[in-house]
Amino acid sequence: MMKIKIKNPVNIRIVHESVYAGIFVILLLWLTMPFNVETIHERRPLFFLAQGIITTVISIATGLFAAHILHFPMDPRLPLNTVHRNSLIQYFINIPTVAFVLTVFGGFFFCDNPIEPWWNGGHIHLDYFYQYIYYVSATCIFLYTGTYVRNRNWHLRFKLEEVRIINALLEELQKNIAEESEMGKQKAEDRQSDSAPQCHLVGNTGNSTLSLPPENIIYVESMSNYADICYMEDDEVRHKMLRITLKQIKECIADNKFMVQCHRAFIVNLNFVVTITNRNSGYLLQIFGTDKQIPVSRTYTAAVKESLQVSAK
Repeated sequence: MMKIKIKNPVNIRIVHESVYAGIFVILLLWLTMPFNVETIHERRPLFFLAQGIITTVISIATGLFAAHILHFPMDPRLPLNTVHRNSLIQYFINIPTVAFVLTVFGGFFFCDNPIEPWWNGGHIHLDYFYQYIYYVSATCIFLYTGTYVRNRNWHLRFKLEEVRIINALLEELQKNIAEESEMGKQKAEDRQSDSAPQCHLVGNTGNSTLSLPPENIIYVESMSNYADICYMEDDEVRHKMLRITLKQIKECIADNKFMVQCHRAFIVNLNFVVTITNRNSGYLLQIFGTDKQIPVSRTYTAAVKESLQVSAK
């Protein structure tokens, strides 16, 4: 059976962006020739290569620090705006760190003394460090423009791939349901008989009740103190309003793996989900037999995918 399994892309993304930064730094140094490096003909390629490697290594380290220690990951499962914000935070951490290391390396490369850029004439001075801050910041402005576009495309590709996998699982689930219907008609009739397990939903006012097999429930929508129960009866889609909470309904259907809460206001029967589509704030479930599109909030996305995988077995 197909499984919803996409490798965690966070660390891979950090490495990719860091390599891009290192290559960009090498090319930029070749074009601009800062620090009078054009006078060091015999060591110029080594200087450029070292600067690119340092930028790459430091960018990976600061990216991992921001993602796993400060919890600002480059994770496509997050909203796109959050990904952009986390990426920007990583740049702010990266700029002074890279500038510091490059200043130390510059002292070693030009003066054979990594302390030289920080200590001169018996006094501490930060002129070289500020100069590197300027160069690194200017470089990062160009880099972030490309990162912003790549983040958007990367986020979209991930979401499309996830939707493709989930829809494949939905097709497999519908196929299993169809095969069970053809090969086990008698069992299906038994489930619809009076002896079949019934779900008894009792409203909080009057004698408002609804008894039906839980697999006949299509979805439940919470409306303030009421709930709209959409269900299948005699091959027709019906609705019934009850004064009941989602919590009460969940307690009644707790043993049914195909019923899952996908939103603070919705419980859905996965057997009636036809397709899933992506939107900026989450996913939408298209329900069989209705024009209803039910949202899946980020809070419940993992639970929906897990329940769908279990139901498709």
